[in-house]
Formats: sequence, C-alpha cells, structure tokens
Amino acid sequence: MNKFIRLILLLSLTAISFLRAEVTWHAWDEAAHTEAADRGVPLYVVVGDSLSELTTSMREDTFANAEVAAFLNENFVCIYADRSEAPGLAAYGQQWLVAEQKIPGWPLNLWFTPNHQPLEAASYLPPTEEWGREGFMVVANRVTDNWTASRESSERAAARRTELIADYLPFAAEPINDIAAALHTAGEDWLALLNPETGAFGDSPHRPEPELIRFLISQGGEAQAAALNALRIRISSALRDPIDGGFYRATSDNNGGIPVFQKRLTDQARIALACLDAVAVSDDPIFAAGAHSALDYAINRLSPGDGTFWVGEDATAPDATRNQTWIWGALAELTSDEFAIRLAAKPAGNVNAEEDLEGHHGGRNILRADPTALASRNDFELRAKVLTARLDLENPRIERTATAGAHGLMLHALNRATLELNDLNCGGYAVAVRSAILRDFNLAAGELTRTANSEVPALPDDYLLVAMGMNDPALAEQADDLFYDDEFGLYYATTEDVAGVRPQMWSAAAGELPSPAVWRLLISNPPELLADEITLSFDNPDVPPPGDVLLALQKHHDSD
Repeated sequence: MNKFIRLILLLSLTAISFLRAEVTWHAWDEAAHTEAADRGVPLYVVVGDSLSELTTSMREDTFANAEVAAFLNENFVCIYADRSEAPGLAAYGQQWLVAEQKIPGWPLNLWFTPNHQPLEAASYLPPTEEWGREGFMVVANRVTDNWTASRESSERAAARRTELIADYLPFAAEPINDIAAALHTAGEDWLALLNPETGAFGDSPHRPEPELIRFLISQGGEAQAAALNALRIRISSALRDPIDGGFYRATSDNNGGIPVFQKRLTDQARIALACLDAVAVSDDPIFAAGAHSALDYAINRLSPGDGTFWVGEDATAPDATRNQTWIWGALAELTSDEFAIRLAAKPAGNVNAEEDLEGHHGGRNILRADPTALASRNDFELRAKVLTARLDLENPRIERTATAGAHGLMLHALNRATLELNDLNCGGYAVAVRSAILRDFNLAAGELTRTANSEVPALPDDYLLVAMGMNDPALAEQADDLFYDDEFGLYYATTEDVAGVRPQMWSAAAGELPSPAVWRLLISNPPELLADEITLSFDNPDVPPPGDVLLALQKHHDSD
C-alpha cells in the first residue's frame, strides 16, 4: 500500500504530518499486522494527540532523523494512530503504563509482538537521554535486541505482561464519612494556595482551572469571593486573547503573563460554564463578557458554520508563537498608540525577560485587556484589523472535527448561555450543534460515534457529555449499561477487548477533560458506587483533590 493511500486512512492532520516524515507509517489494521507476521518483526505503535507538543516534538526531533527512520523501517512495522481515532488503543496503552507503574501521557510509544502481545511501553521519549528519561533509540534498540536474541523468551514475557495489564485495577478509595466537612477542608486547602494578585493556584504552569473555580463559587462566603476574583483576573490576563476572544490552555510563567499559545475547544466551553456560574452570583459584567468571549471565539474561529467544531488552534511552534505577539511600532501603526496601550503593549515590549526562558518574546508584546473595555464598534473594527494581519502571517487552526463529547460539552455551554444571558446568537448556534450531533455523530441512528462521519465507537465521556448537551439522561444510562462496571465502580473505554484486554478509561491528566465519573455525577441518578470511587484523591495529604472531583462531589452531595 503506498503512502498516499495510508494517508487517506490516517484521518487527522497530525497523522498526515507524520506521513511526511521518513518513517513508513501504517494504519492499525489487518494489513500492518499481516506484514509484521510475514516479516517476523515487532509492531511499533505511536498513539499521538494533535494538540500535544510532545507528539510534535517526536515527529520533528526523532522521526525526521534519516538514521532513526531507517532503523525503524528495517526492524519494525510502524503504526501511527491519533488518540481520538483509535480510542481503544489509546486506553490500552495508558492502562499498560499505569500497570507497570510508569508515567502515562501523550504520545504513547508501544511495541507489540506480531500477534499483539505487549513488549515495551513508554510515554514521551526524547531523542537522547534527558531529565532521567531514556532516549528513544535506547528503548528501540533494547526491543530489537531482545526480540532478535530470543523471540520465544520475548513472547513469554509479553504473555505475562498481558496478564498484568488485564488484572490492573486502580486503588479502591475509602468512603468518606462526612463529605461536607471533607469538601470544606479541600476548599480551604485550595484557598491557601491562591495567589490573589495573579489569580493562580500554586506554581506554574497556570491553567484556567474552571471546575475548581466553579466549586469554590458554590461554597459561598470567602471561597466564593476569592474564586470570583481569580476568574476576574483570568479574563483580563494574558490567558485570554483580546483579539479573537479565545482562552489559551495555560500560562507558562509564574506571573501569568506568557501564555501557552494553544486554544482548545473544550477549554472554551469549560471556561464559559465557570463564567456563567459567576454570573449567577455576581452582577460584575466581566463574567458575562468572559462567557461571550469564549463562546463567540468557538463559533467564529473553531467552526466551519455547519454546527460542527474543530479541536482547536496550535501556535506553540517558535515561528508561530512570534506571530501571536507584536512589536510596538507594528501594532501602533496598524491601530493607534492609544489602542496599543489599551492592549497593554509597551514600546520596549511587555514581557519579563526573566520569565521568557526560551527568549522568544524579547522586545515584543503579549496582548491582554478587560473585554468590557473593548466593547465599542471602533474597538471591534480595530481588533478585526489585528486579527486579519495576524492570520496573514499564519493560521494556526487545526481543521479536524472534535469528538462527540467536545460537541456535547459545547452544546451544554451554549444552552446555558442562551437561557442565562438571553444570548440569541448562542441559541441559534446551539440548534445547529444539536443537528450536527444527530447527523454527523450518528446519534439519530442510535449508535454514537466518537469522531464525525466515521465508525469509531464513542467513549463513555462522549455519551455523558452529549447527554448533558442534549439534556437526555437516557444517554447517560446507556453509557452505564455499555461501559460501567458496578463491581469495581469504574468505566471501561470500550465494549470489546483490545489486544486481549478490555481497557479502562484512563485518569485525566492536568489540563485534560475531567473523567467520565465526574461528568456522570453532574447528571441525575449516577451509579451508586461512583461517588465513593472518585474520592481516592482525598487520601493524599500533600495535594488537595482536583477541582473537577470537588465540583462533582459537591453537586452530587447537594442533590442527595
């Protein structure tokens, strides 16, 4: 099969960029497995994420190396799969790493025997050893040496490893006797970490933490006031792009002044929900403006206009990053000195050199502004000029349709904005999103898919988030029937085995979407064991439980 045909099979743009590399990449399909068996070589599988900087790093720093590519092509059948397009394989790989007490994450580097037995696994591997991580070729050579020295021994070890992965269960949590007291203590612990000047909790990178803010808002009193202040700071900070209104994934410096130049669809929905919770308890117009900003950005920049959404924008490459910042003279000439000042720009640049560790922003300006202060028609026209000029340099959009779950979450946020802000624009687009879920994700036929116009089966979080967006509790119950194990209180990622194992849903890493258990507790009538099983994070005395867990438990407790 030639590279062009494999490119068609590997749907995402990340996969396409992999195919431009020197390595001969295959799809995870019968043809690749047959080739591995015929050649008598292992399978090497990369499971990547289109918004993962480390996935991009491996493509550019490792697979573009001609010697590495030649080694891989000679000794393995190489497969690339995007996590959204191969969710079962992604879940299997994460469970494999956790079962071997390794750190999960993206990308996954997985080696299998030709008959799909696990040989070796790792998350990101640098080109050479760094920060205590083995270099990529060290691991790849080890797999090859072991396989060549004794294939039978490798296969026996792989069979034992399959049993280890299949038998893995997360630690069971002890039920909390007084959940109200535990939630109150957790709230106080988070408040102790809050920097009132930057609005950040703990050390950098500083993420939006929308579920934590929503939880603290629900606590009332001092916690609510602190959460509102933290959200207010976020909306006016470098975390929000004042030009197109989108929120970045995080800021990387201690002062919250340098964003990670990546915007995700799901973050826009989650931040909008936090802003809407704030609107319910505060008359400060900045919160409604923050919700409008995130949702308008999603509609205008992350949608082709048919009710579907793309996954996000990524401008984290050095050249792309420079295109997101401005030299004073260029910005002032394009708009005016007065407007440049209102965007926090300075003639010498506004980036703290001590925080600019990679030196990308010297003499340049990262823009920020209170959205309520840029609300006039003239402001809108000047912002449009800046956006147009920026897009003339580079369009960082990733034009791959987001998952069903991401669409459901955005629909939920649009529905709330329609009702709570009387936003007819959101209401009109919510109708289009609802139609797209029914049409493109096969919900009308009763078989939800994870990706649009595909046969990729949906994950539990797809069902649960679509249930929230469509206001359909029956879909949540369907997720329970398909994926939930009421003996162990956990969700599986698939209804069938992957490489001899039925993988569990992986635990959400920092900055990722919360787990299915969190979303399920926000919907009526969750499974009985679920609330107890997500309390494991309360057992760590050094780190407060995650905000999403606290929000889910608080909502569940309030509904009892």
